Amino acid sequence: MKIEIPSYVSVVMNVLCENGYECFVVGGAVRSALLSFPVHDYDLTTNALPEQMKQVFRDFKTIETGIKHGTLTVMSDHHPIEITTYRKDGGYSDHRHPDKVEFSSALKEDCARRDFTINAMACGTDGKIHDFFDGRKDLENRVIRCIGIPEERFDEDALRILRALRFAARLNFSIDEKTSDALLSSRELLKYISMERIRDELTGFLQAPCAPQLFARYMPVFKTVIPELKDCTETEKKDMVKRLENSPADSYVRTALILNSLAHPDQIMKRMKFSNRECDIVMNLLKLKDRETDTPSAIRRIIRDLKTEFARYAQFVCAMDESKDQSAMMKMYEEIVERGDCCKVRQLAVNGNDLVAAGLKGRQISEALDLLLEEVIDQKLSNDRTVLLNYLKQKEKADCSASE
Repeated sequence: MKIEIPSYVSVVMNVLCENGYECFVVGGAVRSALLSFPVHDYDLTTNALPEQMKQVFRDFKTIETGIKHGTLTVMSDHHPIEITTYRKDGGYSDHRHPDKVEFSSALKEDCARRDFTINAMACGTDGKIHDFFDGRKDLENRVIRCIGIPEERFDEDALRILRALRFAARLNFSIDEKTSDALLSSRELLKYISMERIRDELTGFLQAPCAPQLFARYMPVFKTVIPELKDCTETEKKDMVKRLENSPADSYVRTALILNSLAHPDQIMKRMKFSNRECDIVMNLLKLKDRETDTPSAIRRIIRDLKTEFARYAQFVCAMDESKDQSAMMKMYEEIVERGDCCKVRQLAVNGNDLVAAGLKGRQISEALDLLLEEVIDQKLSNDRTVLLNYLKQKEKADCSASE
């Protein structure tokens, strides 16, 4: 099988070749193409040194992305393409980055420094695959396998431990036995990896359909990055895995399902450097998890307080509790939306200016709006401006009489 390379990529490759250099598509683009997956990013590798690349592409718009490490980004037909000089990495004293980068003149040396066999294939302008480590065979056998000695690969870059799990989950591949054993035995090296990188890999992992099974099998790895998992009982862990299996491949839902059994989930998310938006969504799901969902009024209250899509909330609570009927929940929600039911303060037929004109001020305004919304949600009042203002007047009179 040969790979078809888009013209905007082959143009760049041909420029290097016409100037006497080698150039290959490498890594994930080759893997995805062989699996018939869509390819969005093409990374190139070449024996041209950084300064030689700059000279070759002097008529192109370029960005010196990581020129010290041999990477130049070339714009081709509005597409950014990263081109990196062949490299052979030195030692990895921090278990993440090479102590120094040595340029190489051999494609095989460049491929040898990569993580897994399925990511170490290269493709030339002729579409021919260069596969020094049986990556195509591992693709056919649906196996994740380290290049060379797995312990050495993980010692060089401990993030590869999570990358192996992410690839296995995303592709529904098994993990080679030696790679699996090394992955587990090397897991403590993850303490050298920044929380931002761990968070990104974990999020990508949870977005994969097969994540729950791997989460259960490699729980010791996840206990390393989320130590609070060690406090879970065996029953809690089994329930957690079962709920993950019942959930969609949504990182918000699955993060909430994991954190549900752990103490101080907000602190865990902050420690792992999740964004404020991500924290708000997950913590909101957890906050609303025990709400009643069997009546339109209950659904309207959830809509009022929800900080994400209702479908995501329904998926979460139904994964938490199998007795809940997700289709019935969604049907009520859709009917509420179709009718245009008032579920938010901004949907009320009155606003703050109306209440100021009615003589309210300060906190009274927000309290009155919340009260009106509650009454409308319960359908005790219709969402009509006159009805709402009259209700407030009558309530004010009643409150005055009660205080006399």
